[in-house]
Amino acid sequence: MRTNGHSGGRARRRACVALALAPGLALCVAYRLTSPPALAPMPAGTALLDRDGLPLRIVLAADDADRRPVAYASVSPWAVKALIAAEDKRFLRHPGIDLFAMARALAQNAVRRRRVSGASTISTQVIRLAEPRPRTWTTKLIESVKALKMERASDKQSILERYVNTAPFGGNLSGMESAARVYFDKAAADLSLAEAALLAGLPQAPARLRPDRHPAAARQRMRYVLDRMAALDFITAEQRLAALRQPLNAGPVPRPFHAPHFCDLAQQRLDRRRGPLRTTLDLGMQREVEAIVATHFRALARERIDGAAAVVIEVESGAVRALIGSPDYFNRERNGMVNSAVAARSPGSALKPFLYALALDRGTLTPGARLDDSPMRLRGMASGNFDGRFRGSVTVREALVLSLNIPALHVVSMNGLRDTVALLRDLGLRTLTRPAEDYGLGIALGGGEVCLLDLANAYACLARQGVYLPYRLTEEDDSGGAAWRIFSPEAAYMVADMLGGQERSLDLYGHIADAELPRFAWKTGTSSGFRDAWTIAWNPRHVVGVWLGNHDGAGSSALIGARSSAPLAADIFRAIGRGAHDPWYAPPAGLRERMTADGDREWHIPGISIPAQATRRAEETLTIVFPVDGSVFSLAPEPCSGRKLFLRAAGMPPSTPLHWFANGRYLGEARNNAPFPWSPQAGAWQLAVVAPCGMRAATGIRVLEGGGRGRE
Repeated sequence: MRTNGHSGGRARRRACVALALAPGLALCVAYRLTSPPALAPMPAGTALLDRDGLPLRIVLAADDADRRPVAYASVSPWAVKALIAAEDKRFLRHPGIDLFAMARALAQNAVRRRRVSGASTISTQVIRLAEPRPRTWTTKLIESVKALKMERASDKQSILERYVNTAPFGGNLSGMESAARVYFDKAAADLSLAEAALLAGLPQAPARLRPDRHPAAARQRMRYVLDRMAALDFITAEQRLAALRQPLNAGPVPRPFHAPHFCDLAQQRLDRRRGPLRTTLDLGMQREVEAIVATHFRALARERIDGAAAVVIEVESGAVRALIGSPDYFNRERNGMVNSAVAARSPGSALKPFLYALALDRGTLTPGARLDDSPMRLRGMASGNFDGRFRGSVTVREALVLSLNIPALHVVSMNGLRDTVALLRDLGLRTLTRPAEDYGLGIALGGGEVCLLDLANAYACLARQGVYLPYRLTEEDDSGGAAWRIFSPEAAYMVADMLGGQERSLDLYGHIADAELPRFAWKTGTSSGFRDAWTIAWNPRHVVGVWLGNHDGAGSSALIGARSSAPLAADIFRAIGRGAHDPWYAPPAGLRERMTADGDREWHIPGISIPAQATRRAEETLTIVFPVDGSVFSLAPEPCSGRKLFLRAAGMPPSTPLHWFANGRYLGEARNNAPFPWSPQAGAWQLAVVAPCGMRAATGIRVLEGGGRGRE
């Protein structure tokens, strides 16, 4: 009996030794046969941020996970300690597998004949998340071997960073950053001890412990993590108690969805970029512009207009600071998801400033030079002006400010059609793809389609004093091209000076007060059939572009640039500007003033500009340049400085005294073509100017107590 008992004891001991050695032998064999882990980067989503880092939109990764990778240093130290305490207390000491935990698990599972505990480490979990396999003993062996090899090739911090960015936290949340943003609306770097402990407990059973669905279970798991942290001396007893007392309200926080058309565009243009991406958008400005567009659109919708778009570009950098593609992104009936800021439409007269700038640069025109505004035919079709009137001989300034069509056609002919189209393409108007001959002289009147974003950026060239810079969508320069000069500073200044005069601001704002308002130049465009209304406004700081129209191309009598899009652009400029403190341009050093044959003063470029024109009108004709017949103004509220209109006439020698009348009442005399200041009251006014020779001109306007607006 003693012999048999002795033999049985030896057999049991041999069996135990064999059982203990078996895992080690298996590891050795597997280590030689298993290839090193190839830890490819996990597919990451894109977090589109505004210029200051505020989230705009979260784009899911290719596997539909909300994964927002961050650097190890961008995670709260509490979160790192909590994860180690919850998942792998000997992580910083073991080589990738925890032999003590494995021995304990084998013993417990053998005694109870079922799986009671595991021996996973953070390292083996990293392998499991990167290379998913069926859960078998063979899989565990492979994961252990690969964890050992990974630890030899990587440092502990890199492994922890990988785990922090890939561990599951419930639903499609992958990584601590996503979990912190969704559950607590903060970055992983800003987690408190209590928040970090709660999140660190989730990877064990993400579905069962989701704090937004199972708060009690998540809270219980958080207590366990805090207890482990205290036992490991990661925190003090006082810190543990304070964390347990902290009230927690874990989300889910709705994912951000701001500036939808801008974010759609950024995704399309920057499709290969992953991770946090700081865009150029200014979320505060975007919200201001959205509110202004919404206010205007309520009135426009009554006119059966369903489309509106607005763009703000920062002149110095070319950064797109605000972009609205439609009044309501989610309105399917009005095609709200269509981004009208990048849709090609006819610009009407909005291209004219570029044509004049080219002629000014070449010296073939000056602001005081004269152009013919007489009836002409274009490709067999009669061409006229918006108001149906012809003015005969007009100055370049008058032709551009009044947006006269016939003079613009002469300017295209003067510049050359091919050079004109080439210039527009150089300005980034990429939709002008047909041969120049297909457009003909009508390119000046909207004969080619452009999109608002490209057009606004073309105007930024003028605003930048002639330097073109591709617009950009990220704070990193993604424009894809260097800056180059297209116009001289002198030509760009003359265009801004003509389109940014005082009478222009008065007409645009619609009330007689400019002391508190930013000065800017502006140009409108109305396409044929009243299908599109455009306004582009600029100064040294910003370019504001506005488009109004219908997605199906239907026309509307309300779609006139000066009446609909111009007031919207003015209100945007008022909101984003610094009032009278906004800068304006100083005349470039290469510009000089001189007298024209008509006795007016004009800018010119010495050595380049044509001589002052000696031709006079065959027959002197007195005209009122400002205000334009039919204009409507509103008086700004008291008190307000500058409640005046500056009346201006042209067509007579400068020495001629001109006498002004309002509703038959004599106002006073002006000489040397100087503007005449007049302070009106609300009402209808018939203004008249009379020369000593008996020549007379008249215009009718209305002045409202408030709310009215002028028109070009």
